[in-house]
Amino acid sequence: MAPLGTGDFGTLSTDYGPAAWVPANSSNYTVSSRESAYPINYIVIHTMQGSYAGSISWFQNAAAGTSAHYLLRSSDGAVTQMVRDKDIAWHAGNWTYNTQSIGIEHEGYVDNASWYTDAMYRSSAALTRFLCDKYGIPKTRNNIIGHNQVPGATHTDPGPNWNWTYYMQLVTGGTTPPPTAWSTIVDNTTAGRFTASANWGTSTYSAQRYGADYRYANPVAASDAAWYKVNIPATATYRVEVWYPAVAGYNTSTPYIVATTSGNQTVSVNQTTNGGGWRSLGTFTLAAGDANKVGVSRWSGSTGYVIADAIRVTRV
Repeated sequence: MAPLGTGDFGTLSTDYGPAAWVPANSSNYTVSSRESAYPINYIVIHTMQGSYAGSISWFQNAAAGTSAHYLLRSSDGAVTQMVRDKDIAWHAGNWTYNTQSIGIEHEGYVDNASWYTDAMYRSSAALTRFLCDKYGIPKTRNNIIGHNQVPGATHTDPGPNWNWTYYMQLVTGGTTPPPTAWSTIVDNTTAGRFTASANWGTSTYSAQRYGADYRYANPVAASDAAWYKVNIPATATYRVEVWYPAVAGYNTSTPYIVATTSGNQTVSVNQTTNGGGWRSLGTFTLAAGDANKVGVSRWSGSTGYVIADAIRVTRV
């Protein structure tokens, strides 16, 4: 298979915006409901002892008996997620640590320092910092550990060539990680972030919805847009993605409005297909500040409900 990575337009992670989503075989991890079932207290750093594409393929093999949450590519720091954060990857060789950790695999070999590129260090540190902030994991070497530090470990990775000093500087902010670390999701239920008129109904009809429900409205010759408010950290280029349930009879040309630095841009989406996942509208220059950035308009020339569910904005 051809691996996906940061900047590729395939199925994208719902846990970490810059990551592609390529699921591991269900035989290689345990479905769970962390953090209610188990606390997430650790990040475990691994070296693959192999290639990025090869490791992705191996974790998709039912015979592997192993997996990790995230994989990093050496050449450019691309990230692929293979196990959801809520689920338990089999990576640490210690069940207690598996239940309480997120495993990050890095392309390369422990005895060859050339695999540990700056691009991979920075991308990995951005991911680790994001996860630490998300789950309240202290950014210390007591909680961000190597596979070799797991009690009972028989592995030596990430090995003596892994630069822990530099990596922890990146994680703690001593050096700025790449801007792609910033990503945000706004659902139609996100408090203070979604507005729509009384003409928009609420539905739980489709299981492809993001979250508890979604909003719908009949098309009319007026915008009456439902708006998502996003706090953009800096004027820059961002990827805008949308999530909607696809149902036969929904609108085939739903207008999404993106408020860019050069004015509103409209992208029409066929909401009868490709639902239940993140779909890219493209990349746009968005201005810094907290304002309505993405809208769903009712002004469509097609019949069928227009749908407003969730949006995701990621710096690229």
